[in-house]
Amino acid sequence: MGWIALAYVLALWGISFFVGRRRSVAELDTFYVAQRRASWWWVSYSMVGTALSAVTFLSVPGSVKADGWTYLQVVVGYFIGYVGVAYWLLPLYYQYARASVYEYFRYQIGAYGEKTAAFFFILSRGVGSSLRLFLAVSVLHTFFPEWSLAGLSAMALLLILLYAMRSGVAALIYTDFFQTTVFLLAAFVTVVYLKRYPLPSGQMPPVLQLTPDSPHFWLKDVLSGMLIALTMTGLDQDQMQKNLTLPSLRMAQRNLLLYAALLFPVNLLFLWLGSLLWQYAEWRGFAPAPDSLYVQVVQGEGALLQVLFVLGVSAAALSSADGSLVALTTAVLRNLLPSRYETPSMKNFLMILWAVVFWGLMMVYAELPSEQHVLGRLLRLSGYTYGPLLGLFIFSRSVRPGRYDFVAWALPLLSAVAILGEWAMGWFSGYVSIIWTAAISSMGLWAIQAVRK
Repeated sequence: MGWIALAYVLALWGISFFVGRRRSVAELDTFYVAQRRASWWWVSYSMVGTALSAVTFLSVPGSVKADGWTYLQVVVGYFIGYVGVAYWLLPLYYQYARASVYEYFRYQIGAYGEKTAAFFFILSRGVGSSLRLFLAVSVLHTFFPEWSLAGLSAMALLLILLYAMRSGVAALIYTDFFQTTVFLLAAFVTVVYLKRYPLPSGQMPPVLQLTPDSPHFWLKDVLSGMLIALTMTGLDQDQMQKNLTLPSLRMAQRNLLLYAALLFPVNLLFLWLGSLLWQYAEWRGFAPAPDSLYVQVVQGEGALLQVLFVLGVSAAALSSADGSLVALTTAVLRNLLPSRYETPSMKNFLMILWAVVFWGLMMVYAELPSEQHVLGRLLRLSGYTYGPLLGLFIFSRSVRPGRYDFVAWALPLLSAVAILGEWAMGWFSGYVSIIWTAAISSMGLWAIQAVRK
């Protein structure tokens, strides 16, 4: 498969080189927001690649056996949440932000509020994105046994630097467009490939769960989807940076609504694929773990499915990780460092530094006991950072513009109180923990502000 991987690398580098020739790569405005000259429908489609990591590529099909197609309930919640982001958050970002959405906090509650918001984003993205990339590389390692895990991880990060460091978001719009097409095509061709077998027919998987005590009761899933869209997209620099590449607010809103609509057919494709993969496993007589379903089916078939799988996982992993490296670099340049350090050379240095940090975190994950590689446990820790972000945003909308420097120490303290309180009570509510930490954070900030008056 080496020649296929090489061809894929050259394709991504070629796209980046073409974009670099069309735009001035020396300008940070190109790196940040593509000079706000992007096409809204290109951005919508490329954002699908940013949202769907390799973990989604593996876990959504694997979830079908236990959960059916109830994940579509969450996707409905996504759509509702994205409507809120489009008409509530985007107007604020287009009014106050040049490149980073956390610039809004600078104008509303002061520089310390801006830096605190950026810090929570960096903490969450640094852990979450490096973990997602590690899980993807771990899967790819089974197809490239001649490479060490450390070497394969370094190669993946080096590839991202090759095509993302020159033009940043300006390049990612086009490379992620290409990569989104690759992993969707890989999933679709796999569906067509499996349909040629006499797979056992089964009942239509459940889509709507009406039992209130079910973990996937429709109202719970819809609310969770809304919450995820509002916090993990609307308040996330990685997810929102591409929206800032568009010339006007109206185009950005149109882009986000189209993106939300695209998530329906995309997730439906992966759920359909999951049904066929489980039927294939039943037909062949083996019972894999959900997250290893796709891998085991592919390994039992010929070269075609294996090539498609490798390309699909690679595209999903890279299109998610590349945006994270660019967003983390942007947050440091725009929100943390003094303006005199906002230079192309510092941008390049930070991109390389973040790649090294990602590699180091991935090597740490590799040393953890295998039972600790549970996505829910580790990503829940990074999920706690979005609650304080939401709490800070709610606080910022309820006070007059000014300097509220106390948030720099108060928000981390309140976050710790919320997490310890949840552990002490012995309940863990998944994504609803965001509501809990947001409530503690916002009410705590209000209380501190009232005392300081």
